[in-house]
Amino acid sequence: MSLTTLAQTLASGALLGCFYTLMALAFSMVLSVTRALNLAHGDLIILGGYLGYWFWSGSGLHPLLLVPVAGAALLPLALLWQWLFNRLPEPKELSSLVLTFGLSLLLQNIMLALWRGEYRLIASESLTGSIRLGGLRLNQGRLIVAAAALAAVGGLYLALTRTRWGRAVRATSLDREAAALLGINVDQATRTTFLLALALSGGAGVLFATLHYLYPAGGIELTLLAIVLTIWAGVGRLRSVLVAGVLLGVIEALTVAWSGPRWRELVVALLLLASLLARSGGLAGGRSH
Repeated sequence: MSLTTLAQTLASGALLGCFYTLMALAFSMVLSVTRALNLAHGDLIILGGYLGYWFWSGSGLHPLLLVPVAGAALLPLALLWQWLFNRLPEPKELSSLVLTFGLSLLLQNIMLALWRGEYRLIASESLTGSIRLGGLRLNQGRLIVAAAALAAVGGLYLALTRTRWGRAVRATSLDREAAALLGINVDQATRTTFLLALALSGGAGVLFATLHYLYPAGGIELTLLAIVLTIWAGVGRLRSVLVAGVLLGVIEALTVAWSGPRWRELVVALLLLASLLARSGGLAGGRSH
């Protein structure tokens, strides 16, 4: 592999990693506030992608215009998710695994019934072609997706650090009982977190559908990626998730370039196993304090 090809592979992986960051943040937000593991996270992203594809094929609008549309379409599910999670018995970590595994299967079968098993892709002409930056030729679609993902991540960072809601969410994620004693409406903070997290999932689904083919069971891999990034970065650490997302994108790009796409899922699974072994305390060990 030449130096130019290596640099282009690294750049392409870093752009993909920006999307992975956006994808993982929604999972991390729910986990930090509720201590619940959402195994249906990837399926929600795929559902957002299917909705984006449906709107795009019917209207022909630019995919970026459909990102907020798909995000808004998942808001009713956010209220349902919160209602279900609030009724989970302790320990919530284990109970949430059972609940969201069932929700994952339910969403997969709903998508299979609505869109069958056909592969779908938002193949917009506005995302085709390439852009030359220096000596590198980068895919225009990946550049647009990375820019949109970074804009969403930046907006979320500002919301969490500069707004009253953001301070309430961070306090709730650190200690729910203490936050309630300080006068914070933890129920409202949790509800807003669910709404924002599922809106991000829906929007991320549209971006994903411009990069990869959609199919009903495709969310399993996305959930696995979100878990890997959350373990690496720690729960609720936005900047660390960004670094972890870019790193994972680079590792994936190098794996595909050197060994072919058939090794991609195996490498991700090995990374998850290694992360779990490295953090003997599990996901809770990565919580931000």
